[in-house]
Amino acid sequence: MTKDVPLKFYDIVDEYSTESATPVSESERKHLAHYFQLLIARLMNNEEISENAQAEMASEAGIDALRIDEIATFLNQWGNE
Repeated sequence: MTKDVPLKFYDIVDEYSTESATPVSESERKHLAHYFQLLIARLMNNEEISENAQAEMASEAGIDALRIDEIATFLNQWGNE
């Protein structure tokens, strides 16, 4: 990761961490913030996000692929509030 992730994505990680079944470690925060940044950028551009795209973004961000489904559910709920 060469770019700094804006703080607003860390705020999303903080919210996600309160609802996550698996605790978010301090070392995961930067990676999760980057993943949220990638996901939300695609959503804002009205791009479809396939399972393959999610896996690629998770790999790029350095997060555990086991978090993908939970994050998708979190964003769906978050977006509906």
